[in-house]
Amino acid sequence: MKPIVLGLSLFAICLFTYGEVRLVEKLGPATGINSPFGVAFDNKGNAYIAEFEGGRILKLDKEGKLQTFSGNGKKGYAGDGLSADKGVFNSMHNLAWASGNFLYISDTNNELVRKINCNNYRLSTLAGTPNKKGFSGDKGLAEEAKLNMPISISLTPDEKTLLIADIRNRRIRAINLKSGTIHTIAGNGKKGKPIDGKLTLEQPLMDPRAAVMDHEGNLFVVERNGHALRVIHPDGKIYTLAGTGKKGQRDGAALQATFNGPKHLCLDRKGRIVIADDNNHLIRLYDPKTKSVSTILGGKAKPQTTLNRPHGVSIAPDGSLWVCDSWNNRVLTLSNY
Repeated sequence: MKPIVLGLSLFAICLFTYGEVRLVEKLGPATGINSPFGVAFDNKGNAYIAEFEGGRILKLDKEGKLQTFSGNGKKGYAGDGLSADKGVFNSMHNLAWASGNFLYISDTNNELVRKINCNNYRLSTLAGTPNKKGFSGDKGLAEEAKLNMPISISLTPDEKTLLIADIRNRRIRAINLKSGTIHTIAGNGKKGKPIDGKLTLEQPLMDPRAAVMDHEGNLFVVERNGHALRVIHPDGKIYTLAGTGKKGQRDGAALQATFNGPKHLCLDRKGRIVIADDNNHLIRLYDPKTKSVSTILGGKAKPQTTLNRPHGVSIAPDGSLWVCDSWNNRVLTLSNY
């Protein structure tokens, strides 16, 4: 079955131009979008948006046509083994696209990671047991494992592994997409501040909210209640990159900078890390070359706009930054920041 067309041809609204920096509203409240939390892009440049409260996955094509791709607008659990239009989700947080035409979904309150095979438009479960939270299954099949609020997902650059921020288990878990097995790659399950230079599997984490890996195998993690950005090197040792551990919104030297409940992150084309600093209503940027943190959207940043609990950040194929301005019910793009 094909996605449901909403009958809208959308025109992006340019909100601000400041030098070469350009801020555009791609989707706004007039489209009916409801609490967008995550965006992913397919190989053709189409965007897929997960709604937290709205319960839908929307598809925005390059011509500006908006469709309901999956989900019926209600919260619940249904649809495995059926066409994706029969899918029912519960508080989705974000999405990841694989080049084999698979869309992965963090179906958070169903305690699942789900998958839409876009070659045949079928929905299935990749990891977790429906509506059963817990911690189990490491080194076994992911579909038999238990998760506890799988909140954010991302693919490694080679697309061989799907990373899960299993937040209430205080672990980052990884699924081998060839074998279907799952294992823990960060965190020992306890809550606390990790010690720099120690093996991450022996260290606690402060509610890991999202993780992303670069081409060198470095794993970057934002901690919601740790108010920090950390890195795990390929040797398994963890270090703090930014944040003091206290709430705040200070820019500047990374280890003196402060965050307030950061919710998501992504790597841009320059190797910088973009952070959705949710409770500060800001988008922040960590630059590894200068080891500094700056604010690039929200607050006093130019171009100026007021954000309301931004939960998702993604880099589009053209290099622009897409921001899910979640409680303003809109999706923004920022170019040349």
